[in-house]
Amino acid sequence: MAEPLRCAGGTARTSFVAAVSCVLTSPRAAHGSRSRRQGAKGYIDVPRLGGDATGRQDAGSGPGYGMATGPRAVRQPTARALAAVAALCLGLTACGGTGVTKNTTSVRDFRLIEVGKIHLQIAADGRSAVVQVETNPPTVCAIAYGRTAALGSIADDPNMGGTAISRHSVLLGGLTPGTTYRFLLTATDAQGRVFQTRELTTFTTARQSAAPGQDIAIGAKIVAVSSQWSNAYRAANAVDGNLSTEWASADDGDRAFIEIDLGRQRKITGISFVTREMSDGSAITRTFAVVVDGRRRYGPFPAGNRFDPHIVPVSFMGRFLRFEVVQSTGGNTGAAEIEVFSHT
Repeated sequence: MAEPLRCAGGTARTSFVAAVSCVLTSPRAAHGSRSRRQGAKGYIDVPRLGGDATGRQDAGSGPGYGMATGPRAVRQPTARALAAVAALCLGLTACGGTGVTKNTTSVRDFRLIEVGKIHLQIAADGRSAVVQVETNPPTVCAIAYGRTAALGSIADDPNMGGTAISRHSVLLGGLTPGTTYRFLLTATDAQGRVFQTRELTTFTTARQSAAPGQDIAIGAKIVAVSSQWSNAYRAANAVDGNLSTEWASADDGDRAFIEIDLGRQRKITGISFVTREMSDGSAITRTFAVVVDGRRRYGPFPAGNRFDPHIVPVSFMGRFLRFEVVQSTGGNTGAAEIEVFSHT
């Protein structure tokens, strides 16, 4: 992060982090930071200059959803909002109305700091994608993306935790299946130099296969939970319909559970437990079970991940559903999303 400038009345930072603080959500704490350090399998090399990339996912090869809230997509008014804010942060620093510092550094080609190729992985259900890139030197990096050249959403890597890193794994959430998107990378280093991809890169999300009904778990009442790490990782995140948020337990491992109330008896046709994960390989749920109305237990079933939610076909009536972790890699287990499908 750039060294703060001292002037009368306080301290002003010229870093990219400070400049984009108005449009990015707060970075996750270290316990919630995760990244996907996979090899080439399941990933796509994205053309450097505006090439098209169509995502293909090998069954079961996804790393599991491990990104914290992070980032929630935040709508922006223009396509180049990110670049404009970055330029502003380099050009102006004010403190108490005095001590303005100018920096006329221009935006440089992202390829100057790019190590290897940019990788893109698209979720099998077409609702999200992950962009992975490595930079040298370490940078603060963010991605602007959207359906048109105006873009409109911004995402960053929660692993940054407010500082520069070399390996970036950025979740692009809130996507629509079967839709073409564009994205632009912008990064700044500790010297205040700004780098940006010269042209938009495009990709098309996968078409969503027919789900066994509507997800009726969204907004369901949380009846009980084994624990939650913090309010930022609260249980309600597992039923908010947003893969960019998640529930994390406080080191419950295989003892983690969450129970929801569907409001009334429903005919259930499918369920899914989308696991979270940590960058060290912990917190991954392998299998889970469901206890219905405190009496009937179903499973264990294989858990899914954000690239393959793995919807399990079932057929039973129930109102109270308790999802239990059966086998995991231990640690702060939890779920990016719990899905319950019904036609009624």
